[in-house]
Amino acid sequence: MGIKLTTEVKEVIHQMIAITKEFEPGMMNTLVLFDALLLNRLFATSMEVSSSCKLELISDDVQRILRNGYCEDANEEGNKTEKNSTDAVFPSEHETKTTENFIESKAYQEDDVHIFTSCIVDACGTNCGGIDFSQDLADVFNYAIQIVTEEKREWVTFKDIAISFSENLSKAMMELLVEWDTDISEFQKNYNEATSNMEQEFYIPTSLTGCVTILNSKFIDNPNCEILGRDAECEEIWRNMMKKTKRNVILVGKPGVGKSSIVYKLTSDIVNQRCPEMFNDFIVLSLDVNNIISGTTLRGQAEERFQDLIELMKKHNNVILFIDEIHMIVGAGAVSHGEKQDLSNALKPILAGDDAIVIGATTDEEYAQTFGMEGALRRRFKTITVREPRTTEVYDMLKESIRQLEEFHGVRISKKMVEMIIFYSSCFNYNTSNPDRTKDLIDVSMVTARMSGKDRVDRESIMKNFGANFEEFRNMSEEMVRSTAYHEVGHFIFQRFSDKLIDRKAIAISIVPAEGYLGLTVTDATDKTVNKDKSYFTDLIADLLAGRIAEKLFMKSENNAGAESDLEKATKIAFKMVTKYGMASRLGENQSYLNDKDYQMQTPAVTEIVNREVQKILEEAAKKATLVLDEHQEVVEELVNELTKKGMLSGKELNSIIELYEQKQAVTV
Repeated sequence: MGIKLTTEVKEVIHQMIAITKEFEPGMMNTLVLFDALLLNRLFATSMEVSSSCKLELISDDVQRILRNGYCEDANEEGNKTEKNSTDAVFPSEHETKTTENFIESKAYQEDDVHIFTSCIVDACGTNCGGIDFSQDLADVFNYAIQIVTEEKREWVTFKDIAISFSENLSKAMMELLVEWDTDISEFQKNYNEATSNMEQEFYIPTSLTGCVTILNSKFIDNPNCEILGRDAECEEIWRNMMKKTKRNVILVGKPGVGKSSIVYKLTSDIVNQRCPEMFNDFIVLSLDVNNIISGTTLRGQAEERFQDLIELMKKHNNVILFIDEIHMIVGAGAVSHGEKQDLSNALKPILAGDDAIVIGATTDEEYAQTFGMEGALRRRFKTITVREPRTTEVYDMLKESIRQLEEFHGVRISKKMVEMIIFYSSCFNYNTSNPDRTKDLIDVSMVTARMSGKDRVDRESIMKNFGANFEEFRNMSEEMVRSTAYHEVGHFIFQRFSDKLIDRKAIAISIVPAEGYLGLTVTDATDKTVNKDKSYFTDLIADLLAGRIAEKLFMKSENNAGAESDLEKATKIAFKMVTKYGMASRLGENQSYLNDKDYQMQTPAVTEIVNREVQKILEEAAKKATLVLDEHQEVVEELVNELTKKGMLSGKELNSIIELYEQKQAVTV
């Protein structure tokens, strides 16, 4: 199918599937479509003002028919007789008589079946088990696609489906509209006027089509935002945006922590009037930086688009512009390297005044590499750090996302299984961040359950996603298993018994291979603030070295390449201690050693001293790690034995072993 479905149309199909599964009407029909369309505010309002019934009564009637009636194939034997009618009693003076059994014929035209099935696949990724649907329903979607094709458009919109529905009413649907005293011509007039007014309210220039999208439409028919929580971050953003000048915000955090989701939450609050009153009519635009510079190879082309964007923001004083991956604006649209006519420079004047509000999102690394080097740009933004949520916060944060995933997949999941997913996602997808990594695993586990014919996610549905990992673990030699176990336990033990590394705590150890690592110690942030003095950094380095030291201390093994990342991090910390933090007496404790075009202080002689001081710090940290591991050898061995048997130990299991060990130590003393 060359024609594409907009997100709103896909959501209609999702709703239809959910309604069909909930009420089991026999097949998906135009009444199911009508029930899904009523969730759209403009459609529902236009239907109400064109009828003598209130919207609540129409909706109740539809729900009652879906609950009590059956949609059957009128061509089959036994369905040719007229069905009985009963009175529909509503809690008002208005009464209607509706058909209890809503009858439409099963789709039989091969082309129409193929087209509507393609729509389901486009929306859901699968044909959802081959759900039966009526010919009248297929006709609605087929007609909408024909109109879009004739008008040489690419996308089928919600409006296309709504108009097609009103122009292709089935006999059963027409009978219902008569009972509700609905004037379908009046509905078409009202709906067209309502949608036209909405389109005229905010017009995106043709030059920005595909570059800028309105996020508000995503939440018009969905009052519930996927991500819950983040109240502190949202409050800080609202507070900054209520200023008179420089109201711009940049969200900085690791990939996957939910920076974009915070903007979606703000947009949802605007649409559903849960925001500060002054933002009630605001429009949130999302800018795609790649698209705004796409095809602008000639000088002046990019600048024209930039100017159109700026004029759009100046024209409307109720606009918030969201730029994901905002670091990309630096250099975007420049014809040659180092040229100043890029998007960041084009936006600087408007960012400095009170004509616009811009919210950006980027990672810590990209922020340092771009905004860190652009002081004038950095000053125009309030920087808000978005931390990764603790594992104990993830479930509450994802409750609404879980509900929507359950509705989409038709598969349920318990809190216990979600907590199991939080644990396994931290062990196998540690290179990503929560809440994204947990949400991704919930999603794929629901798919696994559905493919297995289950209506609930169980442990098997989760573990099937890691079959290859556990197979690799089983194929590891005993020496490799124990070596990896000693390595990870070494990290854990030093961190656990350090009185400096109190800002993080271990929540799991895994020696089951995952992408990019054989084993890892998973940590969570604590509420404690550390004093980042020389002792803290020395312990931090000792923790990084403790893995390799444990292998050598307890297995007498040779050095291997598994500590590459630990060694690199340890060396960089030691280097900063010497050159940036003034923690090496031989070089002076009240200065840092710079090395750029203006300050070339790291001469060959200084470099030699720096290297010796770095080595000294690393050796001191290694000695400390060795002492701690040697002192706690008994619990090291116990943890290694448990880890080699299970492959993974949870925070609860780790704490249990440590508590028993500490009790024994107390008795001995």
